[in-house]
Amino acid sequence: MAYQYQTVWKQITPELIKELTDFWVRENALPKGAQPARRAEQVVIVMRDDADGSIVAVSSVIARVVPRLRQVLYYYRTFCAEKHRRNNTSIPIMQATQKALRDYNLALPKPEAIGIIVEIESSYINQRYPEAFWPATMFSFIGYSPRGLPVRVHYFTDFKLQPPVRIARGQGAAGNRPGGSAPGRQRRRPN
Repeated sequence: MAYQYQTVWKQITPELIKELTDFWVRENALPKGAQPARRAEQVVIVMRDDADGSIVAVSSVIARVVPRLRQVLYYYRTFCAEKHRRNNTSIPIMQATQKALRDYNLALPKPEAIGIIVEIESSYINQRYPEAFWPATMFSFIGYSPRGLPVRVHYFTDFKLQPPVRIARGQGAAGNRPGGSAPGRQRRRPN
C-alpha cells in the first residue's frame, strides 16, 4: 500500500473537520462525549491512501509542560485505521509530524515547544523496537510513565532549552497532562 502524508497543522478547515469526524466515526475511534472539532484542531498530519485519497491515519499533538523536564513539549498521539496497521506507517507519519512541528516552531519568534514526547502503548512497537535510541525518528527512552509504559522524547534539532517552567506544589507526574493522563501516547484512539 502507498500513502500520502498531508501537513494540516494550524490549517484545519470545516471540510477537513467533517472528513476527520467521518473517519473517526467509521473506525469507532471517538469515545463517548468526545468533541471531534476540538480534536481535529490538534491534528498535524493526515495520512491518506494513495489509491482513493481517503484518510487512513492521523497524528495529533497538544503542547504541555512536562513536569519532570520543566519544558514544553508536544504530547504526541496517532490513530491508524485497523486495515492499515502494521504496514510500516508509524515511522513515516512520525517523521512527517516531526518535520511539520519543527518547521512551525522555527518560524515563531519563541518556540511553542522544543520537541515531542510519546508514551508507547502499543505492545507490538515496544517489542519490535526495544532499543534505547531510535535513529529513524531520533527518539530516546527517558523512563516509564505512571502506568508502566515506556516514554520517549525527541528534541527538535538546534533548539535550545527554554527557561525552566515553574511547577506548582503538588503538581506531580500527571500535573499538566490532559485529563491527568499519561504523556503523548501512541494510541488506538485519538485524544
